Amino acid sequence: MDSEKRQQFLEALKRGLLIGGAVGVIGGLFFMDIRRGMILGLVGGFFAVLTRRAIDKRRGG
Repeated sequence: MDSEKRQQFLEALKRGLLIGGAVGVIGGLFFMDIRRGMILGLVGGFFAVLTRRAIDKRRGG
């Protein structure tokens, strides 16, 4: 993996974790414990990044 692709992956990972964690905390405020919501959001954000990268790779982009 060259430097540019690694940098793009890390940026996407940061965004995914940040957005996932934020959504998890919001869900934690209304539906469950905040810590549990944040952890579930972070896990969801991580897998969302991996899924998006796999879709882009399959499309050739």
